[in-house]
Amino acid sequence: MTKKEELLLTSLQGKTGEEKKEFLANKYNLNWNINEGPCKIWFAKVFTYCTADELEDELNFFLFLVNRYGYLWNICFHQEATIFLGCTFPCGTKQTILYYSITFGE
Repeated sequence: MTKKEELLLTSLQGKTGEEKKEFLANKYNLNWNINEGPCKIWFAKVFTYCTADELEDELNFFLFLVNRYGYLWNICFHQEATIFLGCTFPCGTKQTILYYSITFGE
């Protein structure tokens, strides 16, 4: 477990489900408060980085958040329906956009 993950777990310790949702929405822009239905819903997450290691760290942390706390919104992340698009800016900064889908858990 990374230091960032440990700090997050410590920050959320003792909080209710609603408090966790509010914290994650405010701190990490995670907010899947949507009406339940039978469909897949698509989202996008932008990662800005300079090195491949930075991208890997950010992507791993995002997947940790989704896998660890998706239950708060009763969602399921679909890795097989994930698409990456990337670009490089003239200053050397890179961005990758992760398009992913979720459905509601059972």
